[in-house]
Amino acid sequence: MDTPYIYETDITYPDVGMDHRLNHRGLLRILQEAAAIASDERGFGPKDLPRTGVCWILSGWRAELAARPPWRAHVRAETWPRTLDGFFSERDFLVWHGEELIARGASKWVLVNAGTGRLTRVTEAVREAYDVEERSVFDAPLLSNGVTPPDTPAAFSTLAGRRDMDANRHVNNIHYLDYALEALPREVFDRLPNTVEVVFRRQILEGTTIRCLYALTEDGKHQVEIQSGGEKPVHHAFVWFY
Repeated sequence: MDTPYIYETDITYPDVGMDHRLNHRGLLRILQEAAAIASDERGFGPKDLPRTGVCWILSGWRAELAARPPWRAHVRAETWPRTLDGFFSERDFLVWHGEELIARGASKWVLVNAGTGRLTRVTEAVREAYDVEERSVFDAPLLSNGVTPPDTPAAFSTLAGRRDMDANRHVNNIHYLDYALEALPREVFDRLPNTVEVVFRRQILEGTTIRCLYALTEDGKHQVEIQSGGEKPVHHAFVWFY
């Protein structure tokens, strides 16, 4: 299989916003599918779990949406692993509508033992299955953490339900974006910046009551922290729009 892997799809109705054009949620859906199929083609997808005993879990996203094609437009996503070392892999993306580059993406994944749920090292067998291409679409690395000012009130709260679960039995990464969007001030939501970035800290299980805390960072990013728990909160993710 060639590198980069090419995933082609049409923009579906759930991928668009109220103006019938591709939104960030739809973009992340396309990137997630491209990454999943690319690994599946390499023998490290869900169908291969009985043989490999490992799976890739997303730990961070950055997606920049430069143009927003309409519903039913045909797009193609190029994706390739940029690094593959230790417990981690970094994977980048370019998304095209015809000859127009409409989006860039970067992601970080951890390799997990499916039986224990613990991180496991990338073996030589894993490395041999992939062709690493050291081409980066962003100059700056993904963000690693955030800080929410003390006494920040919850802007949105909800219960993680069955509707949010994926095959790994925890909230799918795209729903973290759904939660964060609900916490944004209306004026920010109505004019979203081009870039969304997410760092995942801890999985959210079914039945967890989560709250989203909105803050504007010193460098102008719209930040939403997703947390649960009481006096000692559990930090599940930070989401930034900028």
